[in-house]
Amino acid sequence: MCTASSTQNQPLSRLTTFQYKAGEDLGLDMHTDACDVTLNVCLGKEFVGAGLTLCGLRGAPAGSERRFVYRHAHVRGKALMHLGHHRHGADDIVSGERYNLIMWNKNSTYRLTREFMGKYMQPPSTDRETPDLVCLSYTHDDDYETYKKFPEGKRPRRDQGG
Repeated sequence: MCTASSTQNQPLSRLTTFQYKAGEDLGLDMHTDACDVTLNVCLGKEFVGAGLTLCGLRGAPAGSERRFVYRHAHVRGKALMHLGHHRHGADDIVSGERYNLIMWNKNSTYRLTREFMGKYMQPPSTDRETPDLVCLSYTHDDDYETYKKFPEGKRPRRDQGG
């Protein structure tokens, strides 16, 4: 039997699915997950595009969060596991439809450590180097317009009321 007290120091998980479909939900802006480890399983149908771009880690030395690291090509039936603090985004789907099963995992014990608090409970560094353009976030980066125009239909964060 699993009770709240027996899982107090165990990893906590949340499970959800995402759909990306040409002409509808194309991709997902750069972000970090509010978890320690993310498992991303491609359930998909037939699709083109819709990879996952991974950039640096939040809490790493200044400037490295917005550095390109790896572009993952999803394959139906295969999974990718990454740190939740890895900045990442779903590239736009070109055609077809892709479904992903996402599991976010948190460890409550780790989240109480000084290491975690020192790295992740602080806002991202404002001492930034020139980013790799694929790692910019129109949702989270206040200097986005310095490097790129906002995508059609997207507005600057300051105009979104929060």
